[in-house]
Amino acid sequence: MKLELLGTLFLSDKRKDLLLLLMEEPRNIDDIKNILNVTSSAIMTQIKILISQGLIIHEDDLYKLSDIGKVVVKKMRPLLNTLEVFSENMDYWENHNISAIPVHLLDRIDDLGHCEFIEPDLDRMYEIPQKIEEKLTRSAHVMEVSSYFNPAYPSTYVELIKKGADVSLIITKPVFERLKKEYSTALKEYLDRDNAKIFVCDCPIRLASSLVTDHFMALSLFYKNGIYHNHAMMSLEKTALKWGEDLFLHYMKNSKEIREIELEKT
Repeated sequence: MKLELLGTLFLSDKRKDLLLLLMEEPRNIDDIKNILNVTSSAIMTQIKILISQGLIIHEDDLYKLSDIGKVVVKKMRPLLNTLEVFSENMDYWENHNISAIPVHLLDRIDDLGHCEFIEPDLDRMYEIPQKIEEKLTRSAHVMEVSSYFNPAYPSTYVELIKKGADVSLIITKPVFERLKKEYSTALKEYLDRDNAKIFVCDCPIRLASSLVTDHFMALSLFYKNGIYHNHAMMSLEKTALKWGEDLFLHYMKNSKEIREIELEKT
């Protein structure tokens, strides 16, 4: 029976689509046919299967989820959304260290929704990928968590805060020390602005970076062997923006804000 019910749920796109449709509200057969773009004979076969499994019922000329169906479909949707996130870019997720994502956020990976794989052109291999940079420069609020050093960031973020964007960065101590040593002028200019904040995280940051703005979220992970390449998964979904904000807040709980720096004497 267990295997039969699983097959009922996942081995037919028509049944899956019908269940998700009825989760919204009860429908008559004409609405079902029009919305799902199916024939009467094709969908009635699936309806009979779902009725026999106790997942939908027929009352007052309407098809609706049964009480069991409501529970099952409510649990089914997050699983389907999770499978969709992974299947769209399976090569990326299979080869990168997703265990670097905090467990409570990995459980919500379906919040990322539709993701686009972004990588820089060959002539910009060590720069911010152009698609991300274009959206970043138009952003009014920017939050990033990063465990690696990107030489493009100091100038990019200084330009953003000059334009009035609110920028908050969480970085590791080694990244901060390099900023202080090699980019002290840009760092001081950054810290002198009221709309710029920088935090050093006391706990390990195992992902490469997570960037979230009012327009997009971009997540970059290390390969499973620890190697980093300049590419990311980008999402424009509202749920993904909230996911990125929650990831930022997760690390901020273990971070200390840096308000000023002592420049090293030469």
